[in-house]
Amino acid sequence: MALEARADRETKSWLYRFNIGGKQYEMTLGASPAMGLRAARDAHGEAAKLVVKGIDPRKHRKAEKARNMSAWTMNEAFERWIDFYANSPGRRGSVPTPRTVMKQRGRWRVHLQEALGGAYVRDISRRDLIDVLERTAFSAREEARQCLTLLRYLFDYCESREQIDENPAAGLEPAKVRARPSRPRDRHLKLTELQELWLATGQERVRGESSGPTVTLTRPVANAIRMLILTGARRAEVAGMRWSEVVKDSWTIPTGRMKGGQAHRVHLSLQALEVLNEQRKLSTSEFVFESNREVSRPIHPDSITTAVVRLQGRERKEPDLDAPLYHLEHFTTHDLRRSVATLWTENFLADPMLVDAMLAHMPPKLVGTYNKGKRYKMQVEVWDRWGEVVGCHLEETGGANSV
Repeated sequence: MALEARADRETKSWLYRFNIGGKQYEMTLGASPAMGLRAARDAHGEAAKLVVKGIDPRKHRKAEKARNMSAWTMNEAFERWIDFYANSPGRRGSVPTPRTVMKQRGRWRVHLQEALGGAYVRDISRRDLIDVLERTAFSAREEARQCLTLLRYLFDYCESREQIDENPAAGLEPAKVRARPSRPRDRHLKLTELQELWLATGQERVRGESSGPTVTLTRPVANAIRMLILTGARRAEVAGMRWSEVVKDSWTIPTGRMKGGQAHRVHLSLQALEVLNEQRKLSTSEFVFESNREVSRPIHPDSITTAVVRLQGRERKEPDLDAPLYHLEHFTTHDLRRSVATLWTENFLADPMLVDAMLAHMPPKLVGTYNKGKRYKMQVEVWDRWGEVVGCHLEETGGANSV
């Protein structure tokens, strides 16, 4: 190794002269002083190892540079994969919904991008994945499990595109990264508890249009909660409900807004239609539950969740003992869906498969293949009877006109 200085250049160069096949060659290791002595020695050592193996270090450097230029960073890989994922039909033949794709983008941005995004795909190790997933699991175990699934798909895609030889996420189980799913929730509200929630959404303090201290939740959000109770639909389906989806007493949720990627028809009871009639007076856009803050935009699904939490007095660290539903056992927005399904089965003896169809749950593969009859007339009967039960209990407590 030598340091070359020339009169016509300000910088000096570290040179390495070597012999391969009886011929002498020369390569520049780097410029001094940008490359210090220690770095030059390290570069010389790596080049010398190649020469011992009969490899020309100059050609190796060019090949490595070309390899780097064709190699993907994790950010590049994710963008390629998410486009592929968004347009690839699943096992049921439908592509992921825009909402599902958006969730995957959110997981990448929130939990994975900072730690992995700038690295080359080929340089990511199993240990790297365990570290980032364990950090995620510390605050969100279910999200960590979902991130692990995302990474498996992403690295499978990279492996098929010859960016890596094998998937570092393959065989990595949730328990390994402390992302074992928690016990499934089984909380379901009794009819009297649903009645209390309904009445709480009609109290005077939800009537305001401002964001003053006496307002617990806006009227569109309160009515959205009532629609959840009456239909058993998911919060995102209700929050994004459009007037164009409603024809008489039928609400058809299009494929693009359904979790399972298939359009779903919901019958609207008289009580559900009353909710829509009130929203007709409040909404000036295509959305049934229009946001009070953003004109021509729907309420956000998280607004429904926040409202349910607020009604229970659990929005802040210090509980609000005066909240109308503080005395009830804690429940979540999704528990309402489970509650409705349970009451349909228990009160009306509705067949569980019928209830699953009403909730747009995907049936087992064989059932979905051979049983195409959804018995919609029977579903209509359950929805109508349910609306009557909800309305009847409100009348008994004098709450039917609280809205």
